[in-house]
Amino acid sequence: MASAAGEMRPFSAVRVNTPLAFANRLMAAVHAALAAAIISHRVLRHLSAASGGGVAVAVAMVLADLTLLFLWALSQAGLWRPVSRAAFPERLLAARRRSELELPGLDVLVVTADPDKEPPLAVMNTVVSAMALDYPGGRLGVYLSDDAGSPLTLLAARRAYAFARAWVPFCRKYSVQCPWPERYFAGDDDQDAGGGDRRGGDEAAEERQRIKKLYEKFKEDIEEACRKDKRGWTNENRQDHDAYVEIINASSEEEEEEDAEEETAMPLLVYVSREKRRASPHHFKAGALNALLRVSALVTNAPYVLVLDCDMSCNSRGSALEAMCFHLDHSPPAPENLAFVQFPQMFHNLSRNDIYTNDLRYIFATRWIGLDGLRGPILSGTGFCARRDALYGATPPAATSSPTEEFWSMEAGELARRFGHSGDLVASVRNLHRQQPPASSETKSRRRDAKLVASCAYEAGTGWGDESGFMYQSVIEDYFTGYRRLFCRGWTSAYCYPTPPARPAFLGSMPTNLNDVLVQNKRWMSGMLAVGLSTKYCPLACRELLAASVPQAMVIAYFGFAALYAFPALCYATLPQLCFLRGVPLFAAPWLAAAAFASSLLQHLVEVSVARRGLALRAWWNEQRFWMLNAVTGQLFGCVAAVQDMLGVAALDFDLTSKASDGKLYQEGVFDFTGCSALLLPATTLCVLNAVALVWGTWRMVAGGGRGALSPGEMFPQVFLLSYITALSYPLLEGMFLRQDHARVPARITALSVALAAVVLALFG
Repeated sequence: MASAAGEMRPFSAVRVNTPLAFANRLMAAVHAALAAAIISHRVLRHLSAASGGGVAVAVAMVLADLTLLFLWALSQAGLWRPVSRAAFPERLLAARRRSELELPGLDVLVVTADPDKEPPLAVMNTVVSAMALDYPGGRLGVYLSDDAGSPLTLLAARRAYAFARAWVPFCRKYSVQCPWPERYFAGDDDQDAGGGDRRGGDEAAEERQRIKKLYEKFKEDIEEACRKDKRGWTNENRQDHDAYVEIINASSEEEEEEDAEEETAMPLLVYVSREKRRASPHHFKAGALNALLRVSALVTNAPYVLVLDCDMSCNSRGSALEAMCFHLDHSPPAPENLAFVQFPQMFHNLSRNDIYTNDLRYIFATRWIGLDGLRGPILSGTGFCARRDALYGATPPAATSSPTEEFWSMEAGELARRFGHSGDLVASVRNLHRQQPPASSETKSRRRDAKLVASCAYEAGTGWGDESGFMYQSVIEDYFTGYRRLFCRGWTSAYCYPTPPARPAFLGSMPTNLNDVLVQNKRWMSGMLAVGLSTKYCPLACRELLAASVPQAMVIAYFGFAALYAFPALCYATLPQLCFLRGVPLFAAPWLAAAAFASSLLQHLVEVSVARRGLALRAWWNEQRFWMLNAVTGQLFGCVAAVQDMLGVAALDFDLTSKASDGKLYQEGVFDFTGCSALLLPATTLCVLNAVALVWGTWRMVAGGGRGALSPGEMFPQVFLLSYITALSYPLLEGMFLRQDHARVPARITALSVALAAVVLALFG
């Protein structure tokens, strides 16, 4: 077998984008020199000449510039060596047909928490699309975690399995590209337009109509159940319910499934609702994923797991095979010690003018490509295919051993201490290298043990959340687990980024309401900053990570400290404005400031244009605007929440103020301020302050009524800065003072903003 494997063609390939790497390094060198010159000039000239209150202003501006330079320097490591990878699933399948390799088992883990915010129909589309992946049904299991324990979600899962019994064979028979039924039947998928069944002719068209009727009936059943369940599943029920596990196809059909061929068998569908009690910490998504890891270990024990959020449906049936191309490829230059394959997060409801920059270009189309040229991208919460043993806490394989050896050679007592007192779960860990579930695989036994490992008390005194599974020390479980559990132990990752015309592997839904976007960013920022500020977990203080790759440690640290952008943003949104009103220049070397500013804008424009494969001025402008807005909202309150967490103070909560949005305004390129809370208040206040300072200060400068006797030329950098901020913040001004629709900035926020700006101007203007 070894010799045969040595003759196999590589299942993947990698190419370094040398021209882009050179351009990135050149622009970085120029900008670093300009930024250093500005800071030196400010320290030597401005700070030394300042007196009185001017000293505080000069110090604040120096600290703001140093913070910007620090964060910028950390981020540049993600641009140092951009690469692109390609997967060749046809080679993988050819090797399988020649019996040169065997596809390993794959468990798909889907998590949902709230049937009100996450509609059951959308969740079931994700479940059904995962069941229709192009993978042997006998080696594919789909597990749905319902943290609310909702009977509605369980009913929908049963209906989903019934529909999948028709949908999955249809996708296999006619090679349907898009396994996501809602998108397929809506005709939103170009490659499957016209049915995606050209091979089958009239027979395929008739079959498609039959499946479509089944899907419409499936939708009607779920929608009717949602209408009948008007009371919903109360918050008390969601926080206090027993564990429940149901292997949905383990019924009278079980004998039929056992006799089916592995290739054509239906994938397993398992519903899991872990026990929740108010007195027991549930650890949010990380706790749900660990419960799924334990339950799936007892039922199928696949060596690989694919993690999906409930709104991230499979858009390509070949995504699982693409991931396996990297995991099973041992031909150079395939990545060594590969723990997981990360797919980008892409979204089906993006507008052409993405005003909230929801496509996350900065991460998935830029930094992750650069990190892939180091030791791989950071774990990103959804759309990743990982080794189970790596998540369990194994070390990467050495030259002559496999990582699971450390498990099946451990003493029983140590395994029980780490994984808990379920004998079957410990047996599944020992059997992982054989790709086998524990011996007691009878249905009743599996259900009994699955309920045990999904109970609140099971994790007590074990290594779950620390030594095993997804880690609990941060609310950003993906970022923290990827960094501490995997990269620090020597594992690497790979990035499977689709290059057009390749279809995205997964497509999700992103928020189309501004408040939802800002709340989401606040949660991310607070979680990552808590890690960055931690004396125990800071990436820049992690010896193992620094020893493996300093550039990778820099990028991981960058995301840990990204919330600190709030400080320089606040400085640049207040001090130049107040100094402009007083006739005090803040930029003593205008040409130097202009050069550094232009350098920063140019680098950003190049990044966006490369990602968009063409000059992308609109996307560049949207990102500039949203960066400023997010810095003084999501990132600012993320800093506050992280400090509160460190001090043990209850954090401010803005989640409950959000209301539903139909996304119509977002698609039209209009900001939707529906349900905006105090989270928006700093941005609107600074927006008013900047606009007043620009108008009033310009009038005083031109009229000669300012306190200083400065010429317009000396104040030009501040005039330009204030004008630029005003242009960026126009949607806020419009939402406060010009719009009259229901989605304008709430009147109370506008009134408070004007009052706060007036107070600041009265005290310091």
